[in-house]
Amino acid sequence: MAEFPGRPRVTKGALLVFALPAPIPTQVVVFPYNPESLTRRFDLAAGSTGRAGAGSHEPTNPATPPAEQITMTLQLDASDALEQPANNQVTVVSGLLPVVAALEQLVFPSTLTVRLAQALAHLGAATITPPTRPWTVLVFGIGRIMPVKVTGLSVTEQYFDPRLNPIGARAELQLTSLTDAELVDAPSAVRGLAAVHAGSREVLAAVNTAQSIAAVPNVLPI
Repeated sequence: MAEFPGRPRVTKGALLVFALPAPIPTQVVVFPYNPESLTRRFDLAAGSTGRAGAGSHEPTNPATPPAEQITMTLQLDASDALEQPANNQVTVVSGLLPVVAALEQLVFPSTLTVRLAQALAHLGAATITPPTRPWTVLVFGIGRIMPVKVTGLSVTEQYFDPRLNPIGARAELQLTSLTDAELVDAPSAVRGLAAVHAGSREVLAAVNTAQSIAAVPNVLPI
């Protein structure tokens, strides 16, 4: 069945995982449905050691960017795929297990990395420096592409097929933006995205200022 021609094209959010120095993602998790809401909180304590007192000449703005904490809930539903089984054999056989496993893999270390570390330990060749971790990038529209770390994941499986594969689920993700210090060892492509995200925010703020100048006569009581 052909799609309705008037259906709008929706940009989907995604998480990209970079486990190699090359600027090519080794894992891609595309959101089946974009979250209905996205909560963003800025931890000012991460960028400032204390609050300046009244009359102090110290700046009140933090010297370093605050940590941005993001919480979003993804609704996972296999109904649409199951309506066209010929084109979605993986979903028919496994339900939502592949996408749930991909989300879980964001917080689990690679078994290959763990076994390699164990083998080096047996050989007495283990180093103090831990193995390089994968880098995760949140893509949520053109204005929000930023390196993050997954700090929490909660998955609620809601409906199951006869094989007990989940066909409906809800995944809550907690993400925290990475600081420049945390991105020192990141690939250049990932490290540069933090500066691009910061620059995009400043440009949008400048656009808002330009638009607001016209409203100044309506704000001032003169």
